[in-house]
Amino acid sequence: MSELISSAQNQKVKFLRSLYRKKYRKRHNKFILEGRRIIADALKEETDICQIFYSPQFLADQTNKDLIEKLANNTELIQITDSLLEEVADTETPQGIIAIVEQPQFDLNEFLHSENNFFLIVDRIQDPGNLGTIMRTADGAGVDGVFFLKGTVDIYNLKTIRATMGALFRIPIFDIDEPTDLEDVLQTEGIQIIAGDISAEDYYYDLDYCCPTAIIVGNEGSGIRPEVLNLVDHKVKIPLSAGVESLNAAIATGVMLYEVVRQRKSNNYL
Repeated sequence: MSELISSAQNQKVKFLRSLYRKKYRKRHNKFILEGRRIIADALKEETDICQIFYSPQFLADQTNKDLIEKLANNTELIQITDSLLEEVADTETPQGIIAIVEQPQFDLNEFLHSENNFFLIVDRIQDPGNLGTIMRTADGAGVDGVFFLKGTVDIYNLKTIRATMGALFRIPIFDIDEPTDLEDVLQTEGIQIIAGDISAEDYYYDLDYCCPTAIIVGNEGSGIRPEVLNLVDHKVKIPLSAGVESLNAAIATGVMLYEVVRQRKSNNYL
């Protein structure tokens, strides 16, 4: 049993608290998980969990005890008082356990050069719930990776993490600072870039997706930036009933991603 920590001035607790701020997450390449289920998901996906902070109350449940025993094999366990954990936690009713997790690093070259590359590009989505739903949908559709353009809500924001429902641990993530970097990364590999645009002439189902493809989803209010649209190979639209101006960004993303899946399955391309 580890020593029970009760002081917020403890160095490990202070480091934990710092990771609730984006600049420290970025500086240390680490992020926070709260709650038994999401931490269990991370463990199942072999995510690099650095430290676990848990309270005595958490051990009152046998399932929780079993989780702690599994984590003990490769993770530093730190027991803190119930009151301190509640003080640190982001949620109003914390479940008694918090994890510090290493941000995964991926080599994009390992995911390119495939005849059926399938990527998603996210341009400045702002709502954590939308981004979480988009990630879950991308996970279900089997994308090879997701590119986040600068200005997109932080994927390691706790609200976003909760909304991903574990998809975060299964999808490679790549940050792109400048839109022109997409051209260097994707177009040089022959990957067609597709954008949804209400003014497009073609419908989304008229295109051939049985080739390396990247789908772009844009900001909830302003859509895809002009400088990003300038890089796309094709613009497509989703048919809408009269009077309907647009779909929710996450819904529109799902429609387009699963058209890629449908075509590829129909042509035995998956």
